[in-house]
Amino acid sequence: RYDLLILPPSFPYGGMENPCLTFVTPTLIAGDRSLTNVVAHEIAHSWSGNLVTNRTWECFWMNEGFTVFVERKIHQRMYGDQEQGLQCESGWGGLCNCVASYGPDHSFTALTPHLEDGADPDDAFSRVPYEKGFAFVCHLEQLAGGAEAFAPFLK
Repeated sequence: RYDLLILPPSFPYGGMENPCLTFVTPTLIAGDRSLTNVVAHEIAHSWSGNLVTNRTWECFWMNEGFTVFVERKIHQRMYGDQEQGLQCESGWGGLCNCVASYGPDHSFTALTPHLEDGADPDDAFSRVPYEKGFAFVCHLEQLAGGAEAFAPFLK
């Protein structure tokens, strides 16, 4: 069983995952199902992020990269290849904008940012760990021989 608990509008995040329950903001409950990718993301976190997670904040990409990968697999099954492709292109555009904003040589644009010298992990929070992590997991999927060969690894 997996439940969604709608919190008051003051809840500061779109969703926050737990193993069998996700807290969501009321803005996610759209009658047109346009925000199902956020719910799919939080459901994907019930595996990557709750059962399997990163050792330190520098490895945050593992949590979010795998989660975005599974989220987009769910989205592909729900809406098809073209919609999944649109999600991938949108994510890539967000990553490019983020890297341009930080500057291409900034530590926070690395897949594994350097958080030494007291750097606050919140300052490194951006699209980078989500989208670079997703791209890396896609690369691993291709190295493994494609989706069919990689799927058992995710179980």
